[in-house]
Amino acid sequence: MVGARTQLLNPRVAMPIWFCLTATLLLFLIGCSGGNTDPAEGGNEPTNVLTPKGWEMVWSDEFSGSSLDASKWNIQTGDGTAEGIPGWGNNELQNYQAGNVSVGGGYLTITAREESVGNQAYTSGRINTANKFDFQYGRVEASIHASGNQGLWSAFWMLPTDSMYGTWAAGGEIDIMEVFSRDPAPFSQAALHYGMAWPLNTYAFQRYEAVDPASGFHEYVVEWDADEIRWFINGDHYYTVTKFGYWNYYKNQATNAHQAGGPSAPFDQPFHLLLNMAVGGNLPGAPAAGSVPAEMRVDYVRVYKCNINEATGVGCAGFIDYTNPSVLPPLPSDVYTASYDLYTDMAGPLTFDNAEDTVALSIGVYDAGGALAVNEVEDADRGMVIEAVTTGGGNFNIFPSDEQRMTLFGMGSASDGANYTGELQFDLFVNGDQTDGASAIQVKMDSGFPDLGFVEVPMSEIPTNEWTTITAQISDIAHNAGQFGGGPVDLANVLSLFVLEFTGAASVRVDNIRLLCGHVDKGGCG
Repeated sequence: MVGARTQLLNPRVAMPIWFCLTATLLLFLIGCSGGNTDPAEGGNEPTNVLTPKGWEMVWSDEFSGSSLDASKWNIQTGDGTAEGIPGWGNNELQNYQAGNVSVGGGYLTITAREESVGNQAYTSGRINTANKFDFQYGRVEASIHASGNQGLWSAFWMLPTDSMYGTWAAGGEIDIMEVFSRDPAPFSQAALHYGMAWPLNTYAFQRYEAVDPASGFHEYVVEWDADEIRWFINGDHYYTVTKFGYWNYYKNQATNAHQAGGPSAPFDQPFHLLLNMAVGGNLPGAPAAGSVPAEMRVDYVRVYKCNINEATGVGCAGFIDYTNPSVLPPLPSDVYTASYDLYTDMAGPLTFDNAEDTVALSIGVYDAGGALAVNEVEDADRGMVIEAVTTGGGNFNIFPSDEQRMTLFGMGSASDGANYTGELQFDLFVNGDQTDGASAIQVKMDSGFPDLGFVEVPMSEIPTNEWTTITAQISDIAHNAGQFGGGPVDLANVLSLFVLEFTGAASVRVDNIRLLCGHVDKGGCG
């Protein structure tokens, strides 16, 4: 079976240590600490750490031992192929190896080297805390000395561990620090990735060029709560994004239909930490001669929870000067959605927003030698609906009356392999007494037979004797060509906008057939 689900209808500067603040700033509690104590006397133990008011430390690694703490960190290896993203999705040139990650002298060191492993000419290191330390909301700090050599990409960031919103970037990404080492000088950047699953993802970002990230250790901080995400470097608050500036639109696995997440989505679920240094790639560019070997060094990583409101993390915001233009959050944004009715009491007409044009639609029937009868009937609760009764086989379709082809844009293609958010959705009532429970329905779209695609939904997965919503993803339809000697459906040249076919005996009623889509850009699909 290919991807359709059912849903029951309801009837209706730069210092390597913290510096002490004066007592006039009630933001902070007492205490100062230089992050790296003498390893001979116990290493980097987090004693007398300056803790902002309301924050309580819940996790840290001071890298005081002689090896990476395996109870806290996972080492990732490879070039991204195993994850389905060769080059880690950014055309990076490194193969991550365990031997490029080391701990000693009170520091974590990630080393990039010019050496061939697999098909990559460089190696480097990448670690994460997935399933060892995952958390929702808090303050995250790290003291990091990044490399300034051309073509290197140092990062301290966060990803969801088991995303309730599906694949990247619908599940979100928080980049606490990205250092792009490229001419004329390296710089730091904060970023959020969100929106929909690739390729309909989007982002917000802010550069920070007040310090040279390669000049020594700098403290990078993010404060994350249900209302906003705030970034700091060396105590300088330089960027904020509120929940009105991000959004998501994801596929609900239970219903197979796309929907918007809650007001804090996708940043309302547990995330984990990552540290890595990439070589090359889309953003830093190719490494220059002599760029490697190079090191990214980390003094400590610390995580705090807000004990004012642990559930939301709200209430622990620091002293913030919102008059600073660089800190003003981006304007609110949201998903663009479009909906087109194909049948509601009658077929069509197909109408378009902000346009007078309409397209007349008709219902066509292939009766499989008399097996299928299709009629429009009055339903006591719904008005006119389509009733289909078959002894086995046949289909009916909805198509432009003038048989002109239509282009579905912003919904993908059969060849790009990407998933978009276009959907065929309809309400279905199955008469259980007259339907073969071992049969199925097929939801199709075609560019003229035999060029078509379909998904199949077993009758055993559809409740009987009650109205149910069926959703079929157009990407799934486009990627699953029919086995009739033709090609897949061409979404730029569609004839039948909706086809419902039966593989066995069935008695059903169909209503509210609609075409839906969502896009990151206004007017980006339709």
